[in-house]
Amino acid sequence: MKKVLVLCTGNSCRSIIAEALINAKLDGVEAKSSGVRASGKVNPNAKKLLEEKGIWRDEYHSKTLDTVIDEQFDLVVTVCDHANETCPMFPRPTPKIHVGFEDPDGKGYEAFEATYKEIEEILLPKVKEALYGIKKDVSKTNSGVNIKFSGAVKKESVVKMVQNCKTGTCECMSNDTKKKIKDMQVSGEDGEVLLELSGEVEKSEIEAALAKSKVIN
Repeated sequence: MKKVLVLCTGNSCRSIIAEALINAKLDGVEAKSSGVRASGKVNPNAKKLLEEKGIWRDEYHSKTLDTVIDEQFDLVVTVCDHANETCPMFPRPTPKIHVGFEDPDGKGYEAFEATYKEIEEILLPKVKEALYGIKKDVSKTNSGVNIKFSGAVKKESVVKMVQNCKTGTCECMSNDTKKKIKDMQVSGEDGEVLLELSGEVEKSEIEAALAKSKVIN
């Protein structure tokens, strides 16, 4: 079971809707929510909407970050509008993504319906991708090639891949490519890992090797 924490400002509308949608729509995922300045109550329109959709649970309530800070999560999601609000920070090396939505609080019921639809159509696929997929951004540098891994990537997996290359047990990279690489450095943390390759190696060679890697895929 994967665990997701949804954070916003008041924990009364968007994060509650997101929590309910993740629990209802994503198999094998358990979501909780909290806020930086929790209002202490769920917005009546948010509750009404979730009841109408058949996914309301009595356990859903507005709470502050300190009530869940000691729990282990596989992903932290912030849903605040960064232009107008300050999202809470989760002070642990947990993979994080931000998908902002305008706060429907104080608006008509139609705004809550629109927010529900946006969260279902935009946020849920991103949560699924972050939990079960790994993004690989390969770029050419002056000294070689950089690979930025994000999403459901574990630093230890990248380290293992590098060790396999150094010990000659890597089957994804050609011998010619291996000879071109002078050094490999891994930095970052789970969810955001950077692999820096130095040497006369080309971006296309590394992309081909990554596609074959059994460790990182």
